[in-house]
Amino acid sequence: MLSHNGPNYKLEFPFVDHSYDNLVIDEAEVRVILPEGASGFEVVYPNYEITREADEIVKTYLDTFGRPVLVFNAKNLEENHIKNIEVYYKFNSIMLLQEPLLVVIAFMVIFATVIIFVRLDFSISVDENKEARQRVAFLVEELFNIANKIKSSVSDETIELLGAVKSKKDAKHFKNVKKEVDALYKTLTDEAGAITKKIVGLSPSLADKVAEFNRREGERRSLLASISALAEKVLSDKVSKTTCVEQENNLLSKLYTAQSALEDSLAAL
Repeated sequence: MLSHNGPNYKLEFPFVDHSYDNLVIDEAEVRVILPEGASGFEVVYPNYEITREADEIVKTYLDTFGRPVLVFNAKNLEENHIKNIEVYYKFNSIMLLQEPLLVVIAFMVIFATVIIFVRLDFSISVDENKEARQRVAFLVEELFNIANKIKSSVSDETIELLGAVKSKKDAKHFKNVKKEVDALYKTLTDEAGAITKKIVGLSPSLADKVAEFNRREGERRSLLASISALAEKVLSDKVSKTTCVEQENNLLSKLYTAQSALEDSLAAL
């Protein structure tokens, strides 16, 4: 018989039971398996000698640290020894949820593993379209870097060169700097041209957007040539100061607009 008051439990049972008349037992061993998590054992024996052996642990399905086993031993038992033994122990009822929770967690782990396994791609085949998109993205980034380098090292340098000519008419300095800027511009535009061809080769659908980028770069090239031409006029005194300022403002306005449009065309790629 099992009874309890909160976490305090009492298990009462006959050490031996009636099997037949004139019962005689030379030696009996009784093993009491208590629930996992039980502790604080106290035993009340009947009025005859019963030996308690060392406690053991037994593990069954879904057990984590095992169930305690109380082992009792007695000898020379008769019918008048059919009396109850009482085992008192403590057990937290929350432990009853342990095994259901283990089952739930196990199923959750299985489901999560299946979901991850299904979503992962273990194939060794190459996705050519994906690879092409990645290569195009890399080339577009290179093109963006070249466009920025043209802006900082060619466009801005050309504008500064015009300002230097206006303040000091040094033809030799102008010629040397212009030669370096033109050489750098040619190198960068050649690189940009090679990259745009690769982009179109990998993704023909981008041909129109690449053409728009090339058109915008052509506009910038034309405006930079006009700014250089204005600087040469200033050197040879072929333009008045007022006319120079007007033309400079007009060219710079168009240049900034063209560079903004060029950046938009790059973003469209």
